[in-house]
Amino acid sequence: MLSYEGIFFETDAVELIHSLETEKLAKVNDEIHCTFKYHPNEEEVFNEIVGKSFEVFLVGYGNDGMNSGFQISLPDELMPYYINYDEQNPNVLKVPHITTSLSEEAKASNTKNLDFKPLEKPIRIVGKFGYWIKDKNGEYVSYEPISKTT
Repeated sequence: MLSYEGIFFETDAVELIHSLETEKLAKVNDEIHCTFKYHPNEEEVFNEIVGKSFEVFLVGYGNDGMNSGFQISLPDELMPYYINYDEQNPNVLKVPHITTSLSEEAKASNTKNLDFKPLEKPIRIVGKFGYWIKDKNGEYVSYEPISKTT
């Protein structure tokens, strides 16, 4: 089952992101990503860009002792795919962000509430659009198109 879709970062990008975090909290997130949509419906599955690499920029950092993460800037070409609307205000998009670490009691979904302070200069990273899948084989990232009925 498709759990969520977004930009996923690997190896070098993850190392760079973690090196920039000023305070690591107890639980370090090893699956660094920016969610574009949680539980997308059939019309919100974007097979046309899955597996493609995209350049994004880290533009802000926040840490409130519970959540730690970075605000990111997406290229214009990705904005039509970024449909991560706030649950409390369905007409407002969440700030594009990634969660880097959490306290034991925190929820990754609360990273969107951080007061992101601008970085001295934007930092370029590259990620790949993919799907987080949960099925009989476990939980994993897929960069393959999926059936829109999955």
